[in-house]
Formats: sequence, C-alpha cells, structure tokens
Amino acid sequence: MEEALELFQEQAVTKPSPGEAELQELVHQIDIMVNRKQLEWERKMRALEAKMDIQDQELASAQSKLDRKGQEVGLLQQKLEDLQKTKYEMAQSYETQLQALKSQFTKLTHSYEKLQSHQLKHKKVNSREECEESLVTSSDPRNLYKKLEEFKLREGDKNGTICQNYPVYLDAQQKLLSEKYDLFQKQTQNYQFQIHNKKKNQDEVITYAQPESEKDDLIIEKLKATVNEIARNKNKLEEENLKLREDLKVYQNQCQNMEADFSEMRHELQSRDGLWRRMQLECQQLHTELLKIKEYKDTQEIQIKHQSSGVQLTEQLENKNTELLLFAESQERQREELNKIRNHIYREEQSHCSEQERMKTEISDLTEELHQKEITIATIMEKATLLERQLKMELETKDKLLAKQQLLEFQYQVIKSENTHLKEMVENQEHESCMNIDLCNKEHGNFTASVHKMKHENLRLENSVAKLQNDRGISILGCTDTYGETEHSYQIHSKMQEKEERSFQNKDAGEMECQQTDMLTASGYHRNRSPALYGQGNITGSKSDSIVSSHPLHRGHEKKIVYKSPSPLVGLVGKRTQGQNPSEISSIFKTSENVIRHYFSEEYL
Repeated sequence: MEEALELFQEQAVTKPSPGEAELQELVHQIDIMVNRKQLEWERKMRALEAKMDIQDQELASAQSKLDRKGQEVGLLQQKLEDLQKTKYEMAQSYETQLQALKSQFTKLTHSYEKLQSHQLKHKKVNSREECEESLVTSSDPRNLYKKLEEFKLREGDKNGTICQNYPVYLDAQQKLLSEKYDLFQKQTQNYQFQIHNKKKNQDEVITYAQPESEKDDLIIEKLKATVNEIARNKNKLEEENLKLREDLKVYQNQCQNMEADFSEMRHELQSRDGLWRRMQLECQQLHTELLKIKEYKDTQEIQIKHQSSGVQLTEQLENKNTELLLFAESQERQREELNKIRNHIYREEQSHCSEQERMKTEISDLTEELHQKEITIATIMEKATLLERQLKMELETKDKLLAKQQLLEFQYQVIKSENTHLKEMVENQEHESCMNIDLCNKEHGNFTASVHKMKHENLRLENSVAKLQNDRGISILGCTDTYGETEHSYQIHSKMQEKEERSFQNKDAGEMECQQTDMLTASGYHRNRSPALYGQGNITGSKSDSIVSSHPLHRGHEKKIVYKSPSPLVGLVGKRTQGQNPSEISSIFKTSENVIRHYFSEEYL
C-alpha cells in the first residue's frame, strides 16, 4: 500500500495540469517557429552575402575588363596612328620616286624627240637641196652640172663633217644612255632594297596592310615595266647606232660609187625628172600619211596608257572604298564600346559620388565630435590652470606656515630657556613651598587647568611642526606630480588632519580625566604627609631634551622677531600621571607650587 501511494504521488507530481501542458506546447511551437524564422533569416543573410560577394567579384572583373579594354583601345589607337604614319610616309616616298621616274622619263622622251627632230631636219635639208638641184638641172644643164659639182663638193664636205661628228655624237649619247641606265639600275636596286626592308617591317602588320602591299606590288610592277622599257629603249638605241654605223659605211661606199655612177646619173636625171616629181608628190603623201599614222599611234598609246592608269586608279579606289568601309565598321563598333564604357563609367561615378557624400557626412560628424572634444579639452585645461593657481596659493600659504613654524620654533627655544631658568628658580624657592601649601591646595585646580592648557598647546605645536614638515615635502612632490597625484595627496592630507584632530580630542579628554583623578589623589595624599618629606622634582617637558634645528625663512620672508617674555606657565609641560609613583607626583606638585608662588610674587611686586 505504501509503495502504491508513493507511485501515485510521483505520477501526480510528474503529470502536469492541462493548462500547463497547453502552455508548454505553445512555448514549444513558438520556439520551433522562432528557430525556423531564425534559420530562414540566416539563409537569407547568407544568400545576400553570397550575392554581395558575387557582385563585388563582378564589379572587380568589370573594372579589370574596363582597364584591359582601355589599354586595348590605347594600343589600337597607337597602332592606327603608326599605320597612318607609315602609310603617309610610304605614299610620300612612292610619290617622290614616281616624280623622279617621271622626270627621268620626260628627260629621255625629250632627248629622243630632239634626236628625231634633228634627223627630220637633216632629211628636210637633204630633200630641199635635191629639189633645188633637180630644178636647176631641169632649167639649165650647164648650171645643173656646175651645181651638181658644187653640191657634190658640199655634200662631200658635209658628209665628211657629219661622218666625223656623228660618231662622236652617237658615242656621247651612248655614254649618257649607259650612265642613265646604270643610274636606273642603282635606283631600282635601292628601291628593291627599301621595298624588301619595308616588307620585313610590315610582316607584323599584314592583316592591316594587305591593300598597301598590293599597292606596293603594283608600284613595283610599274617600276619594273619602266626599267624594262628603258632597257628596251637602250637596246633600240644601240641597234640604231649599229645601223647608223652600217649606214655610214654604206654611205661611204655609196660616195665612192656615186662618183662612178655620177655620169650615169646625168643621163638618168633627164629621164627621171617626171618620175622625180611623181616621187616627190608620193613622198609628200607618204610623209603626210606617216605623220598621221604616228599621231594615230601616239594617240592610241596615250589612250592605252590612260586606260591602264584608269583601271589601276579604279582598282585603287575600290580598295580604298573597301578599306573605308572596314574602318567605318570598326569605328562604329568602337563607338558602341565607348558608349557602353561611358555608361558604365557614369554609373560608377554616380556610385562614387554617393560614397563621397556619405564620407562627407561622416567627416562632418567626426569634425563635430572633435570640436566637442576640443571644447572638453579646453575646459579641462582651464580647470588645470585653476588648479595650478590653487597649488600656487597653497605653496604661498605653506611658505607662510613655514615662516610661522620658524617663529614657533624660536618661541619654543625661548620657552625652553625660560623653563631651565624656572628650574633654577624653583630649586632656590623650595624652602618657601611649605608655608604656602594651603594656598597651593586652593589654587591647585587653576594650576592643573593651566598645565592641561600648556600640554595641549605643546601637543598642538608638535603636531603643527610635523604637519608643516609633511606639507613641505608634499608640496615639493606635488609641484612635480600630475593633477591626479596632487588631488590624491590633498585627500590623504585632509584625512590625516581629521584623524589627528580626533586623536587630539580623545587625548585631551583622557588627559582631563587623568588630571582630575591626579588632583583628587594628590590633595588627599598631601593632607596626610608632612612638608619635610617633599623631595626635589624635575621639570620635564614634552620635548625639553630634544634639540630642534632652526630653519631659515624661505623666499625672502625675513621678519624681525621681537622678543616678549611669556608667562612662566607657558613653558611648563608635565608628563602623564597615570601609572606613576606617589613620590614623582609629589615632586611634580612641589615644583608646581613653587612656580605658582614665584608667579604670584612677581605679580604682587
């Protein structure tokens, strides 16, 4: 039964009430909800932190990309500038080369035209002379014969001079042409060397300078064509020189044969007059036709050249148009990229401006705090100055107290000397004390009160001396210590003063009680004893045997001390009477009676 009751009680204790169960369930559900929300908040915070980290990384990557793109843009701009400079330099060099070649070509054409004109003039002169001779021969055979002879002589002289001068002229022209050919070869070699070097330098910029290389190839082909033409012209001139030499030989042979055939020519001249005229007309016609053919050929050549140059120019224009289109597309792309970069930079500048404003607000708050701190520091400094002034005032007061201490020490020495004098006087007047015992008993109360006062004054003087010494040491230390140490020393000094005052009060109360008891015991004891039993007593002070060194006045406080003889009771200080022998007490009272008698006798006198 007992076990069943115990089990029932345990179940009752363990089974809570339905209200408590509901409260526990609610608390449990609340805890679950709080934990779930806490977990959700932590997840959200982690997700936000992850997003912030990702955004920071994206910003850093975007900034790095911007920096890289800026560097790439700068490099591309430098490359474009370099390419433009190289293109400009190449164009200038090619233009100079083309101008030099054109000038040389014009010189060659001018020299060739001069040769042709010289040959034509020579032919015209010969034709005119022949025509004149034919006319003369047709009119007068005799005159013709004479003129023929003269003509032969002239032709012989002319042919001789021509044959003599023409080879020299041809040699000079051949030398000039060879020199020009050598110069052209050297120039072509230099051009080829420059082109080779430029090709080497432009291997790195092949992607950007393919149209320029095509231009260079075209120019090189043109130069090669001009060189080939010059070589061909040189070969032609050499062939013409050979032909002319052969012609000279033929003419010489003909001159030799002409003399043989001249006789035959006379007969044939008459028969060939008509034929000659016909031939003249035919020659004129042929000459005109030849001129027309030459003009036509020249026009055709000029047209062919213009067509070739026009084709080349059209190709160059097409290439330049393609290059311009490519440059325009690249510029549009770069503009789009620059706009994107500018938008991004504008956003970053806005964010930076917001951060700067926030920093400015923080700086203003900090400046206000600093201003408040400066104000507090100024107040603390003012307090420190006030405390320094107080310390100076205390030092002045302490100097005054030192001066007072010196005066008190001097008075103490004077009192000590008076006490010694009083001892001598008391020894001389001991025999008179027996007669005046009654008076002493009457006035003993006043004497004890005066003795108590003197004890109290001596103790106060001793304490004041100790205080002044302590104050002097504390003031010297306080001048060097900080504000906190001076405050602490001042509190300690105030506590010490309070303790000393309390101790003095307690001592004064105890001494008063002791003196009253002593007076009672002494009065009873003196009544029972005879005056003869009194012995000589010693007057002892609180510090009668101690030697106090006199200190000079500090800070120039030199005061003249006027000696005033104090009363005889000022220097008498007795020891405490508790626990002393009756003989000592009697000696003390004996001396006190003698002092009182002496004092009253002086007053009566």
